[in-house]
Amino acid sequence: MHWLAHLIGYALVRWGYLALAVALIGEDAGLPLPGETVLMLASFLAHKSTGLSLPWLILVGIAAAIMGDNIGFFAGRWFGPRLLGWMRKKLHMEEDIATAIDQIRRHGPATVFWSRYIFGLRTLAGPVAGALGMEWKPFLLFNALGAITWVTAMAVAGYAFAARFQSLLSYFAKASCVISASIFAVGYIYWRRRKKRVRRKMEVANNSKAA
Repeated sequence: MHWLAHLIGYALVRWGYLALAVALIGEDAGLPLPGETVLMLASFLAHKSTGLSLPWLILVGIAAAIMGDNIGFFAGRWFGPRLLGWMRKKLHMEEDIATAIDQIRRHGPATVFWSRYIFGLRTLAGPVAGALGMEWKPFLLFNALGAITWVTAMAVAGYAFAARFQSLLSYFAKASCVISASIFAVGYIYWRRRKKRVRRKMEVANNSKAA
């Protein structure tokens, strides 16, 4: 995975905040991009005085995360089933989409907030919420709260860990794993459990249709 660190590091050094914004907007709009990795490596570079500033990283990251989620939300609102069908077919995300639909129907705006901390659900929350007809104002509020807390936590944690590493590759290989595991372990386990529950429901429904 060192090639990924090299690629992201080059993009951040070459294009700075623009590279960060593009990565976060793309991920939150529905594309499978490594937003967490980009944000953490940007924090490392900010600590090493490469022209990036931690406060600006946080501000740009929050704005990009909110913008990306809202692009996904309105894409889901306007294109709905067609967009989700494309994601199922092209990105092979049938179980993830079914789980996101289940969670948003059950927990509404709260899901939009904590989806920020779960890779996979973070990418789907906006399009699925829009497709299900969620009101935009509560979506925007909980999406903004999630973006503010997630971007700040990721950037500050990445900046703090950067003090222990001299090279980008050593940071990528060690600190990024530690930070991701510590912040997202609970959310990941919960998401896996939800997917298993939805998978069982889908299997029961399919068996009923076959019978």
